[in-house]
Amino acid sequence: MLKVHITYEVINDESAEHGEAAESGFLAENETYTLRELISILKQGEASCSPASGAAYEWITHYGEQDYRTGDYENRSIHFSLDNPSRKAKYWRLAMKAAGLIH
Repeated sequence: MLKVHITYEVINDESAEHGEAAESGFLAENETYTLRELISILKQGEASCSPASGAAYEWITHYGEQDYRTGDYENRSIHFSLDNPSRKAKYWRLAMKAAGLIH
């Protein structure tokens, strides 16, 4: 089991003009996932840097669709929790590799 944080950011036209999110925060802190669950989630997103290396400081973002009612976009990111023992970072990298985010 790996602990991860899930964050969100909402972007609208006004906030985008200023290069910022209209709102952001945590959806979950230290949520636990099996390696299989984590791989499935990571497959849906994009790495925070290119090329990604699988480092514990990298995160994966799923870019949401535009809400046709408000015009807002909500993006969600998954981050390796530093509350994991340091030895668990290798599983984060393994999950990123299995999800096709790194080679």
